[in-house]
Amino acid sequence: MNPSARLRREIADRVAQALLASGEAREVWLEGALACGFAHAASDIDLRGIVDGALPAWESRIVNGVRVDLQATAPQRTEELRHLLRSFDVRRDDLGSFRRVRASMHDLMCLRTALSYGSGRWHPVLDPEERQGYRRWAVADQAEVAASLAEDLTGLVEDGLAEPTGVVCRKLETCLTALECAAAGHPVLGDKWLPLLADAPFRPPIDPARAETWEWFRPVQRRVTRALLSCWPVDDPVQKPPNLVAPDAGWLPQRYADGWFLRRSDVHIPITGGQLLGWLSTVSTDGA
Repeated sequence: MNPSARLRREIADRVAQALLASGEAREVWLEGALACGFAHAASDIDLRGIVDGALPAWESRIVNGVRVDLQATAPQRTEELRHLLRSFDVRRDDLGSFRRVRASMHDLMCLRTALSYGSGRWHPVLDPEERQGYRRWAVADQAEVAASLAEDLTGLVEDGLAEPTGVVCRKLETCLTALECAAAGHPVLGDKWLPLLADAPFRPPIDPARAETWEWFRPVQRRVTRALLSCWPVDDPVQKPPNLVAPDAGWLPQRYADGWFLRRSDVHIPITGGQLLGWLSTVSTDGA
């Protein structure tokens, strides 16, 4: 833990002790990057008080030159968020639950990182099963972001718009790094913290030079597929994938509670686990 993070942890200790001693909160949680041990010289401290009854209108405070952002939350809301982590019930014909969870991903990230103060120490709020639930939702969410960016990329490449293609490639690279961090069990923090969480450093933007063949897109397909498989392993025998004519051209996998799909724009093709492995083999033929 660097000196900036250490100082902020000490301040968080003092503020948490004061809130608990005064009875203003029944629990105090430390959230975000600082809860994961990350901070820089201008980082704020994010604390959440779990409060029964009417929520107080807390304001941020400055302690030793550091801003402490205080939020008050009812225990019912925290229980609602925890409930979302206990199942992954997304179905292709009913995406209502997925939309609800995606709208709460920031709150779920805060909950995933949350440490509760007690007996002079900070303790994780979530149990291992709930942390695994966050992992599944975060991977699915980032896979959805990747699919949306890939759809934009498909159109830009087909129209030969080189400069916008480069911008979307950079956004997609950040998304893929966040996806791999989520697959590794990390919370999806802000973009600036991704290099500290990633197993490998940022890679250069995707090169669309060989746009006609779409082979340059294969690393994207492999990274998304492997991230999804890390959450939902497949031990089926490898099967021949569906005939997509051009298996590289913007296709990405998705995993819902009712199975696997290959998606390109608005086209979704259901596939078996064995067909997914066969498709992954097809897009891995360049040896990377």
